[in-house]
Amino acid sequence: MKSISINWISKYAIFIIILLSIVSRMPQLFSEHLILDGDECIVGLMAKHFLESKEVPFFFYGQSYGFSFIEVLFIRVFYFFLGPTEMAVKLAMLSMWTIGVVFFYKTLKAIGFKYNVWIPLLITLLFIFSPSFAAWSMKARGGYMTSFLLSSIVSYLLLQEKSSIKLSRAVLIGFLLVIIYQSQALWLAGLAPFIAYHLYQKKSVRYGLTMGGGILVTAIGFYMIKLGLSDFWSPKVLGWPTLSVESFISILDKMYIHFTGFYYLGDTMTPNFITRLLSMVMMAAIFIAILVSAFFIYKKKQTNSLLPISLISVLFSLGYILLISWLGPRYFLPLTGFALILFSLVMDQIKRKTIVNTILGVWILMGVYSLYDFKNFAFEDKASLTQLVAKLEERKISHVFCEGALLQWQINFYSNEKTIARYTSNVDRYPKYIAAVDSAQIHSPNQTGIVGYYYEGLIKPSKDFSEINKRYYILSPVSKEFLEYRNFDLTRP
Repeated sequence: MKSISINWISKYAIFIIILLSIVSRMPQLFSEHLILDGDECIVGLMAKHFLESKEVPFFFYGQSYGFSFIEVLFIRVFYFFLGPTEMAVKLAMLSMWTIGVVFFYKTLKAIGFKYNVWIPLLITLLFIFSPSFAAWSMKARGGYMTSFLLSSIVSYLLLQEKSSIKLSRAVLIGFLLVIIYQSQALWLAGLAPFIAYHLYQKKSVRYGLTMGGGILVTAIGFYMIKLGLSDFWSPKVLGWPTLSVESFISILDKMYIHFTGFYYLGDTMTPNFITRLLSMVMMAAIFIAILVSAFFIYKKKQTNSLLPISLISVLFSLGYILLISWLGPRYFLPLTGFALILFSLVMDQIKRKTIVNTILGVWILMGVYSLYDFKNFAFEDKASLTQLVAKLEERKISHVFCEGALLQWQINFYSNEKTIARYTSNVDRYPKYIAAVDSAQIHSPNQTGIVGYYYEGLIKPSKDFSEINKRYYILSPVSKEFLEYRNFDLTRP
């Protein structure tokens, strides 16, 4: 029976993983609330410009970090079939995430489990149905999905064929590590102990130097690419840790929000009871796994040499949180995968695999319900945004001054650039949009307007004024005086 189980897993597991990774996202993909946020629209526009051969966008517009070219490539493929649509962007990211999950499973398989052969598949299913990645598995946010995918591949490369020394693998690992750093460096904290363990196992100076050479050459290549890139958005991310009761409570609160998956930037939404329960279970499981693994290591009872390495990986993934100046729930994203690897190693210590598999099965079923409820995940009014874009096209308004920093990108994307929008500042991520709107204000004032968030008393109703569900307003034509009154900087930078 055991042989049949092993054969079944080996033969069908990857197919099941791919199928469930896609099917589990169907409620969101076909929800009336499916929408790209402003940052996702930027990546979507980058892919559109690349498709049209206007430019080759390596990094997220306006930044010298957030390597996004791999995401742009995936989106371009889906644009070929679906056109520049939100569905194309979401499916492209889902395909990247699914490949990453497959390599996550292959990493667990490479670890090897002494007592429970079902753990790699069950833990991978737990990952698939984790609310923390419910929305993020389809988000194009400039490097996050790239880092997740490549970190999964690197993890597999680090743990595969432990006895062999292949210099080509060392070069590839070094190359991928630099891309992860340039995309979203957060994943490197959890990878670092596995890299050190990998190099220790090789016991080859030549192998280590080859990996270092791969890192150096790739880093030089990125240095050349980044010459002249805009630093419009260059926030200070790291700072000195603040050690206080309040700071730890804040960290736990942000971790809880992350594991619910029900948030957008700093805004949180209230999920259902099962999703809230899953978040608390995941947090408890992480801290229990840390304590139990530390106990096993102290008592020298661990059956897998990777247990202490995985423990350090999780501690590193938690440790960098203390150094982040403005802590958002998304900064916990790498923790899910690294924590589940540790959890799998701890669970393998338990010889009563029927109990373990039953617990994991119930946990997965709770995740199935949670992900289905993400069809109700909504942080913006999709209907109003659609109507706003349609009204701009109906009124033949080709250029707008926009009072929403993220709304401007949604207008550009959802109008397919038939309406070009710019924000209040005269400096932004994509200066060409600012120049185009400013020029239109001078040469085509009747096709230029202002878009903002509606509130009573702002503008008296007239033929020039349109309101959209009392959420947005459009005023066209618009005078220079009114734009300056609304704090638009019209000077040339």
